[in-house]
Amino acid sequence: MSQPIPTNLGPHGEKPADAVVVVEPGFEVIAQEFWDRNRNFIFMVIAAALLVIAGREGWSYFAASREADLQADYAKVADSPDRLATFADAHNGHALAGVAYLRVADSKFSAGEFKSAATYYTKAAGSLQNEALLGRAKLGAAFSQFSSGDQAGGEAALKALSADPAVFKSTRAEAAYHLASLAAAAGKADEVRKLAEQVSLIEANGPWAQRATILVASLPATGAPATVPATAKPSVGISFKPTGK
Repeated sequence: MSQPIPTNLGPHGEKPADAVVVVEPGFEVIAQEFWDRNRNFIFMVIAAALLVIAGREGWSYFAASREADLQADYAKVADSPDRLATFADAHNGHALAGVAYLRVADSKFSAGEFKSAATYYTKAAGSLQNEALLGRAKLGAAFSQFSSGDQAGGEAALKALSADPAVFKSTRAEAAYHLASLAAAAGKADEVRKLAEQVSLIEANGPWAQRATILVASLPATGAPATVPATAKPSVGISFKPTGK
């Protein structure tokens, strides 16, 4: 005799009381498990980040303190060209060293020591990043070469400066203008016009473009050496004035 089939079985023959109930863990449980598995690593990451922040802040403080000390040292020697030169040599490459070299160069130029001035102007240009001061140092080096009798070297320096994008446009225009005035004194009218046009291209509305226009207007029709106007004469040893400050 066959047994009756129970009517209270589940779809797969299991009894309802024996069915497995799957309960999804809550967010709190998942978070706790993640923390238990990874807390040591998290602590290491936090510690490393704190060390980086502390190191950066410590370095910033050290750098600021060192810069303040350097400025104080510069102030102590600012009135002595010899001590400024020593300071600049000790901190070569720093912006303050460039300023110190520039002041020493100005002092040498004013004293008529043009070869020495050219050396210090060149050193200053190697440390300065400010466009205005950099251009002034390079002009000083060129004029010092002229004043020491090295006209070829001075002209080469002015040509390089007139094409140097690292300095102010006004400085480049001034360099080109001085080349034009030298060409005018040598009777090279075509060269004067070419250089005057270069001045205008560099800084069309600047004072050196105006002087270049006057210089071109002063050229004789015959091509003979021009009588250079007072406002157009080369500034070698004249309009280049060391500050001494």
